[in-house]
Amino acid sequence: MKTLVVIPARYGSTRFPGKALADIHGKPLVVRVAEKAAGIKKAQNVVVATDDIRIFDAVKEAGFIAEMTGNHSTGTDRIGEVASRHAADIIVNLQGDEPLLDPKIIDHLIQTMLDHPELDLATCAHPFSNSSQWEDPNCVKVIVDRNNQALYFSRAGIPGNFPGSEPHGSQVAMRHVGIYAYRAQALSKFLNLDPTPLEKAEGLEQLRILENGMKIKVLKIDQEPVGVDTPEDLELVLKMWND
Repeated sequence: MKTLVVIPARYGSTRFPGKALADIHGKPLVVRVAEKAAGIKKAQNVVVATDDIRIFDAVKEAGFIAEMTGNHSTGTDRIGEVASRHAADIIVNLQGDEPLLDPKIIDHLIQTMLDHPELDLATCAHPFSNSSQWEDPNCVKVIVDRNNQALYFSRAGIPGNFPGSEPHGSQVAMRHVGIYAYRAQALSKFLNLDPTPLEKAEGLEQLRILENGMKIKVLKIDQEPVGVDTPEDLELVLKMWND
Protein backbone atom coordinates (compact mmCIF):
# COMPACT_ATOMS: atom_id res chain seq x y z
CA MET A 1 0.00 0.00 0.00
CA LYS A 2 1.51 3.31 -1.11
CA THR A 3 0.69 6.61 0.53
CA LEU A 4 0.99 10.02 -1.12
CA VAL A 5 0.86 13.20 0.95
CA VAL A 6 -0.18 16.28 -1.01
CA ILE A 7 0.12 19.81 0.40
CA PRO A 8 -2.10 22.20 -1.57
CA ALA A 9 -0.73 25.74 -1.55
CA ARG A 10 -2.02 28.80 -3.37
CA TYR A 11 -0.96 32.42 -3.27
CA GLY A 12 -4.35 34.11 -3.38
CA SER A 13 -5.72 33.37 0.10
CA THR A 14 -8.80 35.51 0.74
CA ARG A 15 -7.97 36.47 4.32
CA PHE A 16 -4.18 36.43 3.98
CA PRO A 17 -2.87 36.84 0.41
CA GLY A 18 0.57 35.35 -0.04
CA LYS A 19 0.47 33.48 3.26
CA ALA A 20 2.16 30.39 1.76
CA LEU A 21 5.32 32.49 1.48
CA ALA A 22 4.96 34.24 4.84
CA ASP A 23 8.24 34.12 6.74
CA ILE A 24 8.54 31.82 9.75
CA HIS A 25 11.96 32.39 11.25
CA GLY A 26 13.77 32.52 7.93
CA LYS A 27 11.73 30.09 5.83
CA PRO A 28 8.37 30.34 3.99
CA LEU A 29 5.31 28.86 5.68
CA VAL A 30 4.86 26.24 2.95
CA VAL A 31 8.46 25.08 3.41
CA ARG A 32 7.95 24.76 7.16
CA VAL A 33 4.93 22.54 6.46
CA ALA A 34 6.97 20.46 4.00
CA GLU A 35 9.66 20.04 6.67
CA LYS A 36 7.06 18.68 9.08
CA ALA A 37 5.65 16.39 6.38
CA ALA A 38 9.13 14.94 5.81
CA GLY A 39 8.76 13.39 9.26
CA ILE A 40 5.73 11.30 8.25
CA LYS A 41 7.14 7.77 8.37
CA LYS A 42 4.27 5.99 6.60
CA ALA A 43 4.28 8.20 3.49
CA GLN A 44 6.27 7.22 0.41
CA ASN A 45 5.90 10.59 -1.34
CA VAL A 46 5.26 14.19 -0.24
CA VAL A 47 4.33 16.75 -2.90
CA VAL A 48 3.45 20.43 -2.66
CA ALA A 49 0.72 21.20 -5.24
CA THR A 50 0.49 24.79 -6.43
CA ASP A 51 -0.51 26.94 -9.38
CA ASP A 52 1.92 29.72 -8.44
CA ILE A 53 5.49 29.72 -9.72
CA ARG A 54 6.73 31.67 -6.67
CA ILE A 55 5.54 28.91 -4.34
CA PHE A 56 6.87 26.24 -6.71
CA ASP A 57 10.32 27.85 -6.76
CA ALA A 58 10.45 28.34 -2.98
CA VAL A 59 9.65 24.67 -2.36
CA LYS A 60 12.15 23.41 -4.95
CA GLU A 61 14.89 25.70 -3.63
CA ALA A 62 14.36 24.23 -0.17
CA GLY A 63 14.91 20.72 -1.55
CA PHE A 64 11.33 19.45 -1.53
CA ILE A 65 9.08 18.18 -4.33
CA ALA A 66 6.58 20.56 -5.92
CA GLU A 67 4.24 20.14 -8.86
CA MET A 68 2.44 22.80 -10.84
CA THR A 69 -1.30 22.39 -11.31
CA GLY A 70 -4.04 24.11 -13.24
CA ASN A 71 -6.44 26.58 -11.66
CA HIS A 72 -8.80 24.87 -9.22
CA SER A 73 -11.64 26.14 -7.07
CA THR A 74 -10.74 23.88 -4.12
CA GLY A 75 -7.66 22.32 -2.60
CA THR A 76 -9.21 18.88 -3.03
CA ASP A 77 -9.45 19.39 -6.80
CA ARG A 78 -5.80 20.41 -6.81
CA ILE A 79 -4.90 17.27 -4.86
CA GLY A 80 -6.90 15.18 -7.30
CA GLU A 81 -4.84 16.46 -10.22
CA VAL A 82 -1.58 15.56 -8.50
CA ALA A 83 -2.91 12.18 -7.33
CA SER A 84 -3.83 11.30 -10.92
CA ARG A 85 -0.11 11.34 -11.77
CA HIS A 86 0.92 8.98 -8.97
CA ALA A 87 0.24 5.33 -8.21
CA ALA A 88 -1.00 5.65 -4.62
CA ASP A 89 -3.55 3.71 -2.61
CA ILE A 90 -4.00 6.36 0.08
CA ILE A 91 -3.84 10.11 -0.53
CA VAL A 92 -3.43 12.51 2.39
CA ASN A 93 -4.62 16.10 2.12
CA LEU A 94 -2.26 18.02 4.41
CA GLN A 95 -3.16 21.69 4.64
CA GLY A 96 -0.34 24.06 3.72
CA ASP A 97 -0.98 26.30 6.71
CA GLU A 98 -0.32 23.89 9.63
CA PRO A 99 3.40 24.41 10.42
CA LEU A 100 3.15 23.11 14.00
CA LEU A 101 1.33 19.85 13.29
CA ASP A 102 2.94 16.74 14.76
CA PRO A 103 3.78 14.25 11.93
CA LYS A 104 2.78 11.40 14.26
CA ILE A 105 -0.85 12.50 13.84
CA ILE A 106 -0.60 11.89 10.09
CA ASP A 107 1.05 8.52 10.68
CA HIS A 108 -1.85 7.58 12.96
CA LEU A 109 -4.32 8.66 10.29
CA ILE A 110 -2.56 6.59 7.63
CA GLN A 111 -2.32 3.56 9.91
CA THR A 112 -6.06 3.75 10.57
CA MET A 113 -6.69 3.55 6.82
CA LEU A 114 -4.30 0.61 6.52
CA ASP A 115 -5.94 -1.23 9.41
CA HIS A 116 -9.49 -0.63 8.16
CA PRO A 117 -9.72 -1.17 4.37
CA GLU A 118 -13.48 -0.61 4.51
CA LEU A 119 -13.01 3.11 5.28
CA ASP A 120 -13.51 5.67 2.52
CA LEU A 121 -11.55 8.31 4.37
CA ALA A 122 -10.49 9.48 7.81
CA THR A 123 -9.96 12.89 9.41
CA CYS A 124 -9.12 14.39 12.81
CA ALA A 125 -10.78 16.46 15.52
CA HIS A 126 -10.08 17.57 19.07
CA PRO A 127 -12.21 18.70 22.03
CA PHE A 128 -12.99 22.39 22.30
CA SER A 129 -10.89 24.25 24.84
CA ASN A 130 -13.29 27.17 25.24
CA SER A 131 -16.74 28.41 24.27
CA SER A 132 -15.43 31.18 22.00
CA GLN A 133 -14.06 28.55 19.61
CA TRP A 134 -17.41 26.80 19.59
CA GLU A 135 -19.14 30.09 18.72
CA ASP A 136 -16.63 31.00 15.98
CA PRO A 137 -17.93 30.13 12.47
CA ASN A 138 -14.33 29.74 11.31
CA CYS A 139 -13.95 26.80 13.72
CA VAL A 140 -15.73 23.88 12.09
CA LYS A 141 -17.65 21.55 14.40
CA VAL A 142 -18.11 17.82 13.92
CA ILE A 143 -20.35 15.41 15.77
CA VAL A 144 -19.83 11.66 15.56
CA ASP A 145 -21.72 8.46 16.25
CA ARG A 146 -20.67 5.78 18.73
CA ASN A 147 -18.28 4.30 16.17
CA ASN A 148 -16.60 7.68 15.66
CA GLN A 149 -18.10 8.08 12.19
CA ALA A 150 -18.97 11.66 11.30
CA LEU A 151 -22.66 12.50 11.53
CA TYR A 152 -22.45 16.16 10.53
CA PHE A 153 -20.08 19.11 10.11
CA SER A 154 -21.17 22.69 10.69
CA ARG A 155 -19.91 26.21 11.15
CA ALA A 156 -22.73 26.77 13.63
CA GLY A 157 -22.57 25.87 17.30
CA ILE A 158 -23.93 22.33 17.36
CA PRO A 159 -25.55 20.35 18.96
CA GLY A 160 -27.26 23.26 20.72
CA ASN A 161 -25.18 24.18 23.73
CA PHE A 162 -21.48 24.36 24.36
CA PRO A 163 -19.85 20.91 24.61
CA GLY A 164 -19.11 20.21 28.24
CA SER A 165 -21.86 22.49 29.56
CA GLU A 166 -24.30 19.61 29.97
CA PRO A 167 -24.77 18.05 33.43
CA HIS A 168 -22.76 15.00 32.38
CA GLY A 169 -19.99 17.23 30.99
CA SER A 170 -19.41 15.27 27.78
CA GLN A 171 -17.73 16.67 24.68
CA VAL A 172 -20.59 16.12 22.25
CA ALA A 173 -19.03 18.18 19.46
CA MET A 174 -15.35 18.51 18.55
CA ARG A 175 -13.35 21.00 16.53
CA HIS A 176 -12.56 19.60 13.11
CA VAL A 177 -8.97 19.62 11.89
CA GLY A 178 -8.99 19.78 8.09
CA ILE A 179 -6.64 16.89 7.36
CA TYR A 180 -7.93 13.94 5.34
CA ALA A 181 -6.66 10.52 4.33
CA TYR A 182 -8.59 9.27 1.29
CA ARG A 183 -8.77 5.85 -0.27
CA ALA A 184 -7.78 6.52 -3.89
CA GLN A 185 -11.14 5.28 -5.20
CA ALA A 186 -13.03 7.45 -2.70
CA LEU A 187 -11.13 10.58 -3.74
CA SER A 188 -11.89 9.88 -7.40
CA LYS A 189 -15.56 9.30 -6.62
CA PHE A 190 -15.79 12.48 -4.57
CA LEU A 191 -14.27 14.63 -7.30
CA ASN A 192 -16.82 13.34 -9.79
CA LEU A 193 -19.81 14.25 -7.59
CA ASP A 194 -21.70 17.50 -7.96
CA PRO A 195 -21.76 19.95 -5.03
CA THR A 196 -24.66 19.19 -2.68
CA PRO A 197 -27.24 21.38 -0.89
CA LEU A 198 -25.74 21.04 2.60
CA GLU A 199 -22.25 21.60 1.24
CA LYS A 200 -23.40 24.86 -0.32
CA ALA A 201 -25.30 25.93 2.79
CA GLU A 202 -22.36 25.40 5.15
CA GLY A 203 -19.52 26.08 2.74
CA LEU A 204 -17.98 22.72 3.71
CA GLU A 205 -17.16 20.30 0.92
CA GLN A 206 -16.87 17.31 3.27
CA LEU A 207 -20.66 17.37 3.52
CA ARG A 208 -20.76 16.26 -0.12
CA ILE A 209 -19.23 13.01 1.09
CA LEU A 210 -21.84 12.44 3.79
CA GLU A 211 -24.74 13.44 1.54
CA ASN A 212 -23.68 10.76 -0.93
CA GLY A 213 -23.58 8.00 1.68
CA MET A 214 -19.81 7.75 2.11
CA LYS A 215 -18.30 7.34 5.56
CA ILE A 216 -15.79 9.59 7.33
CA LYS A 217 -13.91 8.16 10.30
CA VAL A 218 -12.99 10.82 12.87
CA LEU A 219 -9.87 10.32 14.99
CA LYS A 220 -9.78 12.20 18.27
CA ILE A 221 -6.42 13.87 18.86
CA ASP A 222 -5.00 15.67 21.88
CA GLN A 223 -3.08 18.35 20.01
CA GLU A 224 -4.86 21.57 19.10
CA PRO A 225 -3.12 22.60 15.85
CA VAL A 226 -2.73 26.29 15.09
CA GLY A 227 -3.40 27.05 11.44
CA VAL A 228 -2.35 30.27 9.72
CA ASP A 229 -5.47 31.86 8.26
CA THR A 230 -4.74 35.50 9.14
CA PRO A 231 -1.71 37.71 9.92
CA GLU A 232 -2.74 37.45 13.57
CA ASP A 233 -2.47 33.66 13.37
CA LEU A 234 1.03 34.05 11.95
CA GLU A 235 2.06 36.16 14.93
CA LEU A 236 0.79 33.45 17.27
CA VAL A 237 2.73 30.75 15.40
CA LEU A 238 5.90 32.86 15.55
CA LYS A 239 5.53 33.19 19.31
CA MET A 240 4.87 29.46 19.74
CA TRP A 241 7.64 28.29 17.42
CA ASN A 242 10.40 28.10 20.02
CA ASP A 243 8.24 27.48 23.11
